[in-house]
Amino acid sequence: MASSSQRVVVTYGAPLVFLSTDHWKQIHSSLTSQLPLRNLHWKSPVRPTVRTIQELDVKFVPLETLREDQPTSQVPQSVLEKPLLNIYIFICEDSESYKAFTRKQIKDWHASVSARKNQEWLLVHVVRPDQSVAQGRLFQMKTSVLDKVKADFNTDKKDRCVQLVWSADKDNASIWADVVTKIKEGVLSAFDVALTQREEEVRRSEGQRQMPGWNFCTFFILKESVAGSLEGMNLHEEALQQYYELEATFFQVLREKNLSWFGPLITPSSSDDSAPLLSVTKKPYRDLILANTISVFDFRVYLLARQCTLLSKLGDLDEICQKTVSFLTTIARTLRDVEDTLPPFFVESWIYSSTLSVVDQCDEWAHSLELGKNALASFNAAKGELIELARHQLDVLGVAAGHLPNKPPFALALPANYDVNKSEQVKDASQSISRADLATALVDKEALYELYVNVTNRAIELYASGGRRKFALKLHGSLAALDVHRDRLSSALQTYTSLPAHYSPHGWTSLEAFMLNRALDIHASTEKPKDREWIHILLHFLRAYVDDVGMDLLLSKEDSEAYVTQLVSVLRAAADELDGDTPYPDHTALSVNIAEHNATLAETRDGSLLKVVVQNRLPCAVPADEVELQLAGRENSRISFTAKILSLVPGRNELTLFCASSSAGTYTLFSTQISIARLRFQWKHTKTPKQIRTGNMPALVYIPKDLKALDVRLKQPPLIELGTLSKIIVILSTGRNEVATAQVKLGAPSGIQFRYQETELNGEDPPPIRKDDESVTFLDLKRDQTVVAAIPHSDASAYHYMRVTITVEYTTTAEPDIPRTLRLSRVVPTSLPVAINVEDFFRGTRLFTRFTLSTTSHQHVRVRSTRLLLQNETDGVKVTSCVAQKPSVVTITPAQPGRFLFQMDASRGQVRDALKLQISYRMLREEVESLIELAAAEVIAETPSLEHLRQDIVDKLVQALETDASWVELYGVTGELAVPGVNPGDGEVGVGLRHVLEILNKRRAPISFGEWREIVIPVDVPQMHILAAARLQVLESPFSVGKSQNRTRPLYAGQPISALLTVQTSFHWAPPEDTKVESYMMRYDIEDLTQDWLVSGRKRGDFLARDGETFSVPVTLIALHHGELGLPKIAVTALPLPGEHRMRSSVVPGCETHQVHGAEKVLVLPRGGRSTFVVNMGGTNTNI
Repeated sequence: MASSSQRVVVTYGAPLVFLSTDHWKQIHSSLTSQLPLRNLHWKSPVRPTVRTIQELDVKFVPLETLREDQPTSQVPQSVLEKPLLNIYIFICEDSESYKAFTRKQIKDWHASVSARKNQEWLLVHVVRPDQSVAQGRLFQMKTSVLDKVKADFNTDKKDRCVQLVWSADKDNASIWADVVTKIKEGVLSAFDVALTQREEEVRRSEGQRQMPGWNFCTFFILKESVAGSLEGMNLHEEALQQYYELEATFFQVLREKNLSWFGPLITPSSSDDSAPLLSVTKKPYRDLILANTISVFDFRVYLLARQCTLLSKLGDLDEICQKTVSFLTTIARTLRDVEDTLPPFFVESWIYSSTLSVVDQCDEWAHSLELGKNALASFNAAKGELIELARHQLDVLGVAAGHLPNKPPFALALPANYDVNKSEQVKDASQSISRADLATALVDKEALYELYVNVTNRAIELYASGGRRKFALKLHGSLAALDVHRDRLSSALQTYTSLPAHYSPHGWTSLEAFMLNRALDIHASTEKPKDREWIHILLHFLRAYVDDVGMDLLLSKEDSEAYVTQLVSVLRAAADELDGDTPYPDHTALSVNIAEHNATLAETRDGSLLKVVVQNRLPCAVPADEVELQLAGRENSRISFTAKILSLVPGRNELTLFCASSSAGTYTLFSTQISIARLRFQWKHTKTPKQIRTGNMPALVYIPKDLKALDVRLKQPPLIELGTLSKIIVILSTGRNEVATAQVKLGAPSGIQFRYQETELNGEDPPPIRKDDESVTFLDLKRDQTVVAAIPHSDASAYHYMRVTITVEYTTTAEPDIPRTLRLSRVVPTSLPVAINVEDFFRGTRLFTRFTLSTTSHQHVRVRSTRLLLQNETDGVKVTSCVAQKPSVVTITPAQPGRFLFQMDASRGQVRDALKLQISYRMLREEVESLIELAAAEVIAETPSLEHLRQDIVDKLVQALETDASWVELYGVTGELAVPGVNPGDGEVGVGLRHVLEILNKRRAPISFGEWREIVIPVDVPQMHILAAARLQVLESPFSVGKSQNRTRPLYAGQPISALLTVQTSFHWAPPEDTKVESYMMRYDIEDLTQDWLVSGRKRGDFLARDGETFSVPVTLIALHHGELGLPKIAVTALPLPGEHRMRSSVVPGCETHQVHGAEKVLVLPRGGRSTFVVNMGGTNTNI
């Protein structure tokens, strides 16, 4: 409509003399430079929010150019058709001039503009500085003239007068600030009044809708004038809302089927099928509306064009594209009903041209916008939908003209019940269609193909740049279908083969199946070899087939089951020709699931059986060779169950898989595999930690222990001697098997190496073995044979426990073609079960050594005996135990260590070599387990039928002992093993348990059963340069020569007591290199006991010590109080050797002192006598 480009009109007036001056031209130019107006805040009385108008274009025109006496049009126009504001600009320098001339000029202008409806007016007083006028007078003058103007014309208390201080800096926006503010206020005020009046007319007309004579077209023009007014004020959202309301009203009229105000549905002209859809000037739409002759089709097009124009000004180009797609598809369905009255292919040509014109128009609008990355992607995707809609019209035209086949994907665009037999209309359509490229494409198939490819590629590019990858891939498929139709099979095969990989992640199984089906058909038609590429295409197709639950898109074969059966039969032959194993992961046509999670033993041979279900979702049998299921155990161990098969029937297949390994325990399902020749269908079943946290637990399989299968155990050697090469004992039991070869490999933590070449066999009748650097192999083992081998290894003292992985690869004589592998993990202690603390006490030629044994873990250790052995038997040296061991077995617990004392008498010789401490021990757990095994063996010897329950009985009793430790104390004292918390129950196990418990409740000496281990620990003989025996003895008198045995004189506190200090020295335990030293300088020091004794005499002194000599010195003691008092101790130290230094330090011989009198005490009596006390009784002094 005309108002779409309407601008706000503001008139200006001024005295004629002023208008002819250069001064006015400057003011006019400066005022125009302030436009457009910015940041207008509009608050409508009927709207709740304040709207900000960012920019408003204003048109300044002289007042005299507009005439109000022109007749008013009956057609509602925009409220902006007439000026909203009239401005009068004048210059008046003094009050006299104002009274004489200016006031009358303003009054005449005011009289003419105030008579105009819905218009505001504004007076602008221009003040220009004059150099001859004083500044103060100037300000006074300005104020007085402006006040007079306001007093004369501001009659309604609304200030419509403003002053403009004109200066040389005319381009400064600040001098126009007040004037521009007044202009904004005037424009908004006039617009509010005019718009409110027009909206009231609209409401009044809408309220008369049910009255006779009401006309929708008249109402439309009236309400559209409101939209045009809002659009002219740049209030685009409010204007768009008006058109939405008009559209809603039209739909309501349409539902009422009251179309008397319109012409026919459509009256197509010669160019309607190719005219731009969003053009509002291609037809006189407003004239047709006013004449009530506009067709419904034209009215809908005009309404859409006006809405899209406003959306473009709002920058919402996505909405334009989406609204256009919806509009075209909706109108197309309506036009199909009257297609017989339209020129041939009018609808297709109109939709095709409209979509392309809308895309071009949106691109033109987008040039003035700055679209962000996300907005641009969304805009391109919306344009892609329009271009795809245009491509659909080419599908329809191509099928109708016979240039394209009437089958998918081309036939998917055909409307419902569409008659494709229109070959006779093609020639007429080529003349009636006004779009040249479409007219040519109808009669020239190559032109159609070229147009088809160009339009499709354009849509693909828009979808790709818009992030609509899946839509772009779908269009690639249609191009491949066109290549097939044009016999370009190589290009089509490449496209069909590559597209499914893009469809599969998004779940487009129908499209995926169709593309793969087409790829298979093209592959077959080109007679290419059925190689690895063909197999992958087929497998992808079969997966899409079962996921799509049918073959609705397989149009090349009527019977989908027969088609799939034929493909599967060819698959087997193609798989035989593969040059290597070809894995295919996670195929949905087949699946392997565990039927029973508890495996069963094979009984007659080593191994276990597991029942599984293989589900075949294909409609035909699948030829296969083997089904394999792999389980994962601890420390990444793997075992496999397999079964040989011929085929898998459709649906459920129950199979029993066999595993030759006898590894017991609980495993998780790791993977499954079905083999067809060299083709491997594989499925991984491992679960991530995130899946487990959400409750998606892995499938578990329990494999029971086979007591008759080959087994391997590890243990420490029965004799551990520190300082020698470490060994580990391997015990191999053949069980039911006659073993031809059994290769044993051990794995340990980093840094530990096993020396297989130094392996030694223990026991009688050892089998032949073969040793190399990587393993040890046992040959020709008999049934129920046990082989014990000791394998040396490097130092493992850095570990308390060593986890050893055992791998045994063996073959039996009964089944030499089946290689078996047993993988186990065992923990073997490498550290000593006890920690040893050694204390040495020298007494002349004798040495007392005390060993304190404490457990290094929470377990109890049973010690049967300890012996201190000489390295070599030496004459004159004797070692004896100082403590009789009662009871015979000592139990060492974390809270109670064991102490063992030995005496070495070297009075007749010397010990130079290291000693050995031999400890015979075993762990309490081992002792109890062996006792339970012994009791179970006794019961089974009486009742052989319980043999198969032996392990269950033992495990149940051991578990009860682990749960409750109350039995330990009683067992340690009496040897009775009272197992707590065991309920035998009924059945064979219950009978066996009762008999075993009866045997365990009997007293039994611990040394009477089970095996004991030994530890041999080297013990160095301690060395000491000087041994000093210090003694302080009390004498009867200073002249006594020795201590009196029967004292006749008591000791009193404060009495001087004669004593003799003696130090006897010995060099018996000196190091061999110092045996030739004859004497050392030593120093003695008597302890200061200031609480008990005063010492008089030589408290400290040096002396020369010789081997076997005694140094003595007399001292006097004075007891400070009475009672039993211990004598002071004597510290004896060796002095540095003169002239000898090591590492810049003096060399001090080692010395140990023994206090001979350390346990002696003397009785000191209190002193007797007479004492006098003076007591004050308060009155007189009395002496007592």
